[in-house]
Amino acid sequence: MLNKADSRNSRNRADREKTSYVSLSKYAHLVAFIFAAICFEKCILLFLPNCRHPVLASQSFHTFAALILALALTFFGVAVAKRSPTVKVVDVFIDNLPPELDGFSIVQLTDIHIGPTVGKQRIEKIVTLTNSLNPHAITIVGDLVDGFTEHIGHQVLPLSRLKSRFGVFYVTGNHEYYHGDVNEWIDLFRKRANLTVLRNEARVLTSGHRSLCIAGVDDLYTEKLSIGGHKMDAVKALNGCPDGAVNILLVHQPNAATRIIARVKKHIDLILSGHTHGGQMYIFWPFAYLRNDYLHGLYSEKVSGMQICVSSRIVHLKLHQKPDN
Repeated sequence: MLNKADSRNSRNRADREKTSYVSLSKYAHLVAFIFAAICFEKCILLFLPNCRHPVLASQSFHTFAALILALALTFFGVAVAKRSPTVKVVDVFIDNLPPELDGFSIVQLTDIHIGPTVGKQRIEKIVTLTNSLNPHAITIVGDLVDGFTEHIGHQVLPLSRLKSRFGVFYVTGNHEYYHGDVNEWIDLFRKRANLTVLRNEARVLTSGHRSLCIAGVDDLYTEKLSIGGHKMDAVKALNGCPDGAVNILLVHQPNAATRIIARVKKHIDLILSGHTHGGQMYIFWPFAYLRNDYLHGLYSEKVSGMQICVSSRIVHLKLHQKPDN
């Protein structure tokens, strides 16, 4: 057993590690923005090599243009965060899906990022829209919050009004680990938002005489941290799924899917992920494809038959029997 001093030292070490990774990420984005600005300026000078207009050549104009560009990008980001939530319907055809589960529906929510720009009003809209779909189950695939429990904990409470036949299932994303003790958020989600938090565990849902298993893992980010009890373990999660069940795995980062496929022996029918925001969070959008095995949409692995749905919005998934070829 750890004494209080050891436990406190462990938490402090984990906090330092989190701070280091967050700072590194911010510096990387800053360097990328500066590099993009320099390239943008060089391209303009390349296409206007003979421009000698005193205004366009002045340092003041360059500063003003940079400021306008920065403000435009800022307002664009806020506008994206504030836009009305929309629903995308995705039909998923699964091999050997039992007839009793044909038409089973799941709403997938991800990357809501409750915080300074996403408040209670937007969450209430998401809840109302989700409930109107009348799904069998609801999943929240990480990055639910951006802040500390004492500052924005109250903004999460509308999630307690989410309704589905089998419940609301949640897994952590990387952002839950950025602000204080992640266990405080997990306790709040369980006790005040009525979420079923899946931490390398599973829940078996029964429809008729057939079972559908929803399993969930800690975020891939935990493999870089030293937080006691937090580590991605898909093998442990899927051990909770009975033989013959339709297995659905909640994984925040789709890049974790490649590791999971290599580690687990139990068949996975469908993985639900988010994290990538469809690529729009990347400065050089095309390079997002190089960094992510699965960026956006529904993918299918030819060998295993496993499918991966990577979302950046509200997705209404409907399961169907795969037709015979």
